[in-house]
Amino acid sequence: MATITRSVEINAPLEKVFDFVSSPENWTRYVTSLIAVENVSDTPIKPGTTFDWTYRMLGMDFNGKGKVLEYEKNSKFKMTMEGQFPITETYLFDGDQSKTKLTVQIEYDLPGKLLGVLADRMVVEKLNVKEADTVLDKIKTLCEEG
Repeated sequence: MATITRSVEINAPLEKVFDFVSSPENWTRYVTSLIAVENVSDTPIKPGTTFDWTYRMLGMDFNGKGKVLEYEKNSKFKMTMEGQFPITETYLFDGDQSKTKLTVQIEYDLPGKLLGVLADRMVVEKLNVKEADTVLDKIKTLCEEG
């Protein structure tokens, strides 16, 4: 299993950033390759909330089921997504009324069969790092502007 950890400083209140990141209606706004989140079981979300997702990588769509594992207001948000390539995302928040440090940890695995279809492992890993950086940049931009 591969792990990517990235952080960003956001000039926005901690609560605002947490609420934005943990809200399912925003996920497709900041995760470029996530094209749909549907059938969210609970509003507001909590540990155990489930959802369906569609993700596009290298021009191919992948579908699966997701589940919120942890939801600690203004501190930690963690979810897992199962499908062709399982992924677990953990968002850690630290800050105050003017600034937030957001750290994302992404754990993923590409089964050999799927890896052969997509590309070589190094290419996929570079794409995933780029995606993580893009996600954090989008969250920063959207939270600082709004």
